[in-house]
Formats: sequence, C-alpha cells, structure tokens
Amino acid sequence: MTINIGEYQRHRDYIYNNLKRMGYSVNKPEGAFYIFPKTPIADDVAFVHELQKEHRVLTVPGVAFGAPGYFRLVYCTDDELLEKSMPGLEAMAKKYGLS
Repeated sequence: MTINIGEYQRHRDYIYNNLKRMGYSVNKPEGAFYIFPKTPIADDVAFVHELQKEHRVLTVPGVAFGAPGYFRLVYCTDDELLEKSMPGLEAMAKKYGLS
C-alpha cells in the first residue's frame, strides 16, 4: 500500500484554512492525518455530540486523547466528505461566536 503524501497535505491545508477562516483556534499539523481544533465551548464531549447530531459531522472529543477542550478531525478521506463537513463546522462556529 502506498500513501499519497501530496493528497494528505492538500486535505490538511483545506481543512486547516477553512477552520482558521471560521474562527477556530488550531495549529497546522506537520506529519499527521488528523487535526485538533479547540472547541468553542469548554465541554468537548457536548460539542462533538451536537456537531454529530445536528450536522452529521463525525469527530472525536479531545478528552479521549488527553486533550480536553479540543476535538479530533481526520482528513485521510476523500474531497467530497471533507467538503460536506464544512457547513456543519461553520454553523457551529457561528453559533458559538467564532466567526
């Protein structure tokens, strides 16, 4: 199996740039297939639950990785799925006053 590093970088840049534009606090990963934005509310579990229930965007609370107050988004997927997640992430950013 081969991994297309260029595709991962393109996906990383796409999600990172969109999250920053929406107002999320996030660091750009250097060598991963996931990104950890800061949640706009203190309860990362509640934020992830709302994002999934209301907007059908599947993420994992940061507390599961020892990073409460953050959530994990994986970007080793296809372009269409990444694009479909943007409206939900943007709606949550607006709801909680990020943008």
